Amino acid sequence: MCEFSAIQRGRIRQRFVAEIPVKAGIYEHGFPPKACGNDKKEDMGKTLKSIGEFALIDRLRKVFPAGKDVICGIGDDAAVYSASKNRYQLLAIDTIVEDIDFEIRKIPPEMIGRKALAINLSDIAAMGGIPKIAVVSLVLPAKTQVQFIERFADGLKKLAKQYNVSIVGGDLSRGPCLCATVAITGEIDPGHVILRKGSKPGDLIFVTGSLGGSILGKHFQLTPRVAEGQFLSEFGISAMIDISDGLIQDLNHLISGNRLGYVLDERKIPISEAAKRLSRKDRKSGLHHAFYDGEDFELLFTVARKKKEQLERLWKRLFCTPLTHIGEVVENSRSKPYLIKKAGYQHF
Repeated sequence: MCEFSAIQRGRIRQRFVAEIPVKAGIYEHGFPPKACGNDKKEDMGKTLKSIGEFALIDRLRKVFPAGKDVICGIGDDAAVYSASKNRYQLLAIDTIVEDIDFEIRKIPPEMIGRKALAINLSDIAAMGGIPKIAVVSLVLPAKTQVQFIERFADGLKKLAKQYNVSIVGGDLSRGPCLCATVAITGEIDPGHVILRKGSKPGDLIFVTGSLGGSILGKHFQLTPRVAEGQFLSEFGISAMIDISDGLIQDLNHLISGNRLGYVLDERKIPISEAAKRLSRKDRKSGLHHAFYDGEDFELLFTVARKKKEQLERLWKRLFCTPLTHIGEVVENSRSKPYLIKKAGYQHF
């Protein structure tokens, strides 16, 4: 996810059921977020944990308004800006932190380096773009072995080569634990850029791959859906996001505004084998893990109903990646909202 990119949608009424016994969730949107203002008394005592990641991002978005050449600033998987009349540039950034995103004693350095780049590639894929160049910043304890860094770089290098990305520089600093930040650029034709916003009532909801089970390490083997994202942007879909915070959390980012909602068919949710194994251990359903685990880095998108057959036919011809129709965007102005449990990953 691009820094400051996942904006919390309008504050919803805090009515949730405890578990997930439902087969469809219709979410009501459009409630304006509480203005952050400059009232210092209002903010006294508040912490990042108390307001949450997305409320913080919403505040920062108001601090940093987009410039005239910015097509899409804070609020999507990557920023989009106009570099020329014929080409848009994309910019994304992501950080992974020791003991938050990985355990250095359990994960090979090559896999850590690979993931640092892969999650950025997934952001470019979610915009439908072509990844181009990247820079890498590392915060390292002084006791870090040189061989560890070389192996980290090797994992990053192999994935960069696979996706034709050039690593052109970066920064080094000392700190108490390993933090790796990658910033990446991409390109896309102005007519093909896909944003999170754009869904309409009647659009169908699709997802690539399978979901859930990231806690078992599935996220270290993620395959950025770059080719799939480029195809979808050219095919003509209405909105897209990559799943980093969980299906429900990211679906809320995708289907928001204008009193839109959605209906999901739980029988069609593609549950990963890792999620099924995990459910046997923790007694939570595979569906729960598919909904809330996060770090799937699959593409979640909406498309006009009339394009369904053509999309599925072309997809089957071009890709081995599974594609599943899981639901539909609905107009929510006449429906009483039914809110299933609000969950998913947040940093704070």
